[in-house]
Amino acid sequence: MGSRLSTMSSSSLNPSSRKTSADSLDIKPSLFQRSKATLALRSKKSSHSSTSHSSTSNTHVVPSSSQNASASASASSSRQTSIDSLEGRSDHSVGIRSLAPPLQKPLYIPPSNEGQQQQKQHPHQLESPGSQNSSLTGVMPSASLPEWAHHSRKCEDGRTRHTVESAPYMLPNDLTESDRLDAQHYLVRFIFKGNYNVKLDPEAPLKILDVATGTGVWALEMAHEFPKAEVYGVDISSIFPTEIKPNNCHFQLCNILDGLPFPDNTFDFIYQRLLVYALTPEQRKQVYSELLRVLKPEGYLQLVESDGIVYNPGPEMEKINQLSLETSLRHGVDPREVQVMKSGLKQAGYSGVNSFNIALPVGDWGGKTGALSRQNMHGLATIWLKGEVGRMDQAAVDAMLAKVDQEIEQFQSYYKVWLVVGAKPSIAAMMAKEAKKAAAVLAAKSGASVAGSAPAPSAAPNLLPTQGRRSPSEA
Repeated sequence: MGSRLSTMSSSSLNPSSRKTSADSLDIKPSLFQRSKATLALRSKKSSHSSTSHSSTSNTHVVPSSSQNASASASASSSRQTSIDSLEGRSDHSVGIRSLAPPLQKPLYIPPSNEGQQQQKQHPHQLESPGSQNSSLTGVMPSASLPEWAHHSRKCEDGRTRHTVESAPYMLPNDLTESDRLDAQHYLVRFIFKGNYNVKLDPEAPLKILDVATGTGVWALEMAHEFPKAEVYGVDISSIFPTEIKPNNCHFQLCNILDGLPFPDNTFDFIYQRLLVYALTPEQRKQVYSELLRVLKPEGYLQLVESDGIVYNPGPEMEKINQLSLETSLRHGVDPREVQVMKSGLKQAGYSGVNSFNIALPVGDWGGKTGALSRQNMHGLATIWLKGEVGRMDQAAVDAMLAKVDQEIEQFQSYYKVWLVVGAKPSIAAMMAKEAKKAAAVLAAKSGASVAGSAPAPSAAPNLLPTQGRRSPSEA
């Protein structure tokens, strides 16, 4: 296990709000209620992207958010325990609204020819919304897409995944996974009391980026909440909507490991969530630097992650923990790296980094929240059990999950979820830092030149044997 992140002081939170029970889950309807037409479009795209797609996945019907909510409610037990009443665990999410000071109007950076020459260019850079060449759907035309964008691969467990060799992301990209991602979105939104935890000006023409947008539900809701903003979502798999979406919401296929298709200093707010199984330790550092590049000075980055470990596990749940870790390590990914995101952002150059973690219950013992969390755990556990390491059939998976459901109630199991917020330093702060670096280099050079001009002192000969000699203090 990595080092444990320090949580925020409880004195900075609203004490009265922490009395809210976990059972007060109120899942707001998602803006992204996929219609049959949208599903048919996605299924058609999937059938063209891979000849190995199964016909059953193309006819899968996605349940609405209200159906997810009712299913969670019916699964909750009579024991309604609040998360924050558990000794040794904390749920300060009710008191969180902001981990950062207010975001003012976007900082204007005057254009310069030199800056334009130095800005990183991307072969598939997205046109601005007002450009005549921009796509009406916010997606690149198929002719300019990289080869990997046209294909998915069907794996031994019957699930489809991306085909990008450089990306270690190991979770599926099919409709079943889309359902899990949508339900997971509602869960994360509830425990942190909203889609963001920095103060954003709803009247400002913000630019917002959703990294690894998935189904696009977060970006769609943000575009609806901030109608004057331009919201962009990028992902390695095209499971986001391409037709039914607000005009200020744009999606694009992108492998973040190849760089983001945006100029320097573009975004006021960047959101990245649950890439725990997507990045190696070195790639995570690379992504931190890339996000810092496209973030405006004094703009904010918010990360939400879980290490995927179910704490307080029973024997069967511990087997799944180990299975998920072994599968991840095979791909060079260590989920425990998310435990040190705070220090990672500081080392990458972010300022004002703040972190927070909570315990998310798994099972009916945690009320409606725990019931929805258990549903998410089932989806992930099935991937590990039937995947490249587990190789179980569905009957064996169902039998094991039945035992796991008993264990999580008995041991009151839970996930840990981290929220980390950092900012790009101001222009003045970055200039001061560069000046300090330049002064240090100059001092080092002048010191070296002085040392080179002076003769080196000769070492006194050691005429006495070292053994048995005493120091002056011993004399």
